[in-house]
Amino acid sequence: MIALVLIADCGNTGCIVHLAMNSIPESWKTANITPLFKKGDKRDPSNYRPISLTSVVCKVLERLIRDHLMNHLKMNNLLSNKQYGFIPGRSVSLQLLTVMNDWTKTLDKGESVDVIYLDFLKAFDSVPHRRLIHKLKSLGVHTQIIQWIENFLTGRTQKVVYNGHNSAAETVGSGIPQGTVIGPGSFLTFIDDITDDINSAIYLFADDTKAYRSINQFHDCNQLQSDIDKLDSWSRNWLLHFNQTKCKVMTIGKSDIRHDYHMSKQDGTVTNIERSKSERDLGVLVDEQLSFAEHIHKISCKANGIMAVIRRTYSNLDISCFLLLYKALVRPHLEYCATVWSPYKMKDIETIEKVQKRATKQVTGLYSLSYEDRLKKLDIPTLRFRRCRGDMIEVFKILHGIYDKSVTTQLLTLMEGSITRGHHMKLCKQQSRLDIRKHSFPMRIVNPWNSLPDYVVSAPTIMSFEARLDKVWRNQPMKFNYREDLIL
Repeated sequence: MIALVLIADCGNTGCIVHLAMNSIPESWKTANITPLFKKGDKRDPSNYRPISLTSVVCKVLERLIRDHLMNHLKMNNLLSNKQYGFIPGRSVSLQLLTVMNDWTKTLDKGESVDVIYLDFLKAFDSVPHRRLIHKLKSLGVHTQIIQWIENFLTGRTQKVVYNGHNSAAETVGSGIPQGTVIGPGSFLTFIDDITDDINSAIYLFADDTKAYRSINQFHDCNQLQSDIDKLDSWSRNWLLHFNQTKCKVMTIGKSDIRHDYHMSKQDGTVTNIERSKSERDLGVLVDEQLSFAEHIHKISCKANGIMAVIRRTYSNLDISCFLLLYKALVRPHLEYCATVWSPYKMKDIETIEKVQKRATKQVTGLYSLSYEDRLKKLDIPTLRFRRCRGDMIEVFKILHGIYDKSVTTQLLTLMEGSITRGHHMKLCKQQSRLDIRKHSFPMRIVNPWNSLPDYVVSAPTIMSFEARLDKVWRNQPMKFNYREDLIL
């Protein structure tokens, strides 16, 4: 039996509210909406994400409810292994690494993959409250938790606040407020069963959904179409409709089979899913050949643009100021999910490295020095070295169970019965035919990882692993020269 009483100061009135768990004050149900621009035409309101700003005290209570709900789902194994969003031990990079592992394996066998990218129409804002409560009950969630969530969602009002102006308050009839603590967990319970009875591979990150299948013959296309029909049927039954104009299909690899996949609109008419040559997948631009050349070009342009703004803003950049701005505003764009798209062609490596090469020239007094000397003065390594270091950190997380073990079993394989010298966590290296597979994450990390000393791979924490790894790799040639290879 869960009992909770919250004592809160109600603003200027100074009153004290004794709050039972299954009810909340009406003032906590009012949200100020901050529109957050996503992409597209800024004049189109549908291109903004409505973030709800709610009571801070309410968020404290939401956190307690959220923790109980997620613990219940995890302890009873009620969450799908295909869902990677808002779940501890899972991440964007882990999902993309898993998917890329499947795709590169398929391409290495000479096959192709058809990927369906699905987009929900205002997913969080469209969740029907009664159906959500029904699912919570079917999952065996505690009655008081359900009553509190139901009370939290019903009778809500919201108003848009922008540039100091407020819109009129409107009643919210459906949906889970974005920006609340309880929102993500509630949405996961609602969408979790969408993967049931799907025969093709399917992965989710909250509402971002993709389904794919290896294509050898038209029968495989029919099987994938059958799964699309099941997903379409689920969306109609649970009133969480797809936005057909943003759903895309992409064929990865070379294939003579081009099948027209279709979906049903809300009015019942059938429309073909539009084909795409590249698609943004959780922030990474994926193309038909998995070359990531377009992604590398875009992030390089983005980082160069930010560095140009810094250059125009600061006429005199000393070392400390540069490092602060560069590490916070520029380098993160060049390293987001780098383990997924890490380049192996020298032209792509140089494209990314040139961003840092140009940036370091802006530091006062370093323009005339060589790139290697500038890096030594700034005490920062090449971006290629940081990507290799990032690979090792990801391997450590996978092998030491920092990531959820239920979703990492297929990525790496430990060597069994090894009598060779080295550490006890050596990895097996599989055979590969194509460069795209040879340089994929599970393949390229084997030699560097196997060459590490035992005291490094046996580190008790991530921080200690990073410190020991830096000590071992201190004098690696590629730390300051991106054209040099790692010494194994």
